[in-house]
Amino acid sequence: MRISDFGTSTPHSAFRNPQSGISLIEVIMVMVIVAILAAVAIPRVGFDTSPRASVEGGAYMIASDIRYAQECAMANRVSKSIAFVSGQSTYTFPATVPSTSNLDPSGRLPAGVTIGTTITITFNSLGEPTTGAASVTVSGGGGSKTISIANYTGKVSY
Repeated sequence: MRISDFGTSTPHSAFRNPQSGISLIEVIMVMVIVAILAAVAIPRVGFDTSPRASVEGGAYMIASDIRYAQECAMANRVSKSIAFVSGQSTYTFPATVPSTSNLDPSGRLPAGVTIGTTITITFNSLGEPTTGAASVTVSGGGGSKTISIANYTGKVSY
């Protein structure tokens, strides 16, 4: 590249070499600075999603265990129950005849999440809830979630 190509009388040292670019070290340094700024800034912004995530996780656990009770009732051709007590963070599977309680651990919700409904949901051997339509509420960290069990089908939704 010649100076006369640009129509100016600027010395050749003022032009950048067209093959030069950003070096790998410069890129790494920029990434390190951005990472340090992010590590300092994100905790101060207040992105605290843990209470909401705990309630969501607790609702998912309860919905899964209600489905388990329903499937267990159908597979063993017996009635199967799951019991919730308001204000507690655990729930239980009462023993059935024949007893399968040795396979049923108590459910434990994440820290700070509690059950808001006292109810025992029982499924017959066809997987139908014998109590009709029911719901269980979990709450914690300023949020709550309701798990619903449909009448006749036993479909669990939250």
